[in-house]
Amino acid sequence: MMNDQIISIDLKADFGFLKKPDINESIYLTYNMLHKPAFLGILGAIIGLEGYIEKDHLPDYYEKLKELKIGIEPLNSEKGNYTKTVIQYNNAVGYASQEAGGNLIVREQVLIKPTFRCYIAQQGNYSNFLSIWEYLEKQRAEFLPYFGKNDFSLWWDNFQCHDFKMFPFDRDYKICTLFMKSDQTLKDFVRRSTFALFSQTKEPNFMCFEELPVGFDERLMQYDKRQFVFTNFRFPKELQIDGLYQLEGKDELVQLF
Repeated sequence: MMNDQIISIDLKADFGFLKKPDINESIYLTYNMLHKPAFLGILGAIIGLEGYIEKDHLPDYYEKLKELKIGIEPLNSEKGNYTKTVIQYNNAVGYASQEAGGNLIVREQVLIKPTFRCYIAQQGNYSNFLSIWEYLEKQRAEFLPYFGKNDFSLWWDNFQCHDFKMFPFDRDYKICTLFMKSDQTLKDFVRRSTFALFSQTKEPNFMCFEELPVGFDERLMQYDKRQFVFTNFRFPKELQIDGLYQLEGKDELVQLF
């Protein structure tokens, strides 16, 4: 049965721009990692759901897909960090340039060749999950999907379906996806001296932290954000992180949220 499996794709683009709402005056900044609201927007475009139409109302794709469980695994990054550059251009039309004397200089930080393995598990409306499965498997899209900005079209390949089970914490483990870092997790790091228990590997160990949106505060109509970690550390079985799944044939775990 399709709803008894997790599906995954490799999502790719030449450039990406996942705009942070807390910008400064001189430059628009991007999130480094793909986050859940942005990925739901991509899925919504693929299966033909509507986006933002009315002010102070959440888009149709978010309302219909927000219950999906997803996981994000960075690929081809430098210890979790993607190469970025700044693009500058002139906006000489519309109200945006009026206060700048007819010529507004815009600077945007963009990601170069962002690539992510995205995992999706059914939760909520089964028909939406079924549509996502069929469109992704056939590499079809109703609307052109883009990576945060309509100038940056994206594509995907490597569609897979995975049998899975909840991880029983019967051994030490690694997590290949981003995982949500709770306050309790931090306390456990300290209390158990977790870092001293990590096994040594041939590659240098790293931890990449970023605060990312997980959804919307529907009262304030702004991002609801959480702290995430991407790391190659191995964790002791005593440290039990929520939402971890073991995919058949895969040694590392994924966190779905």
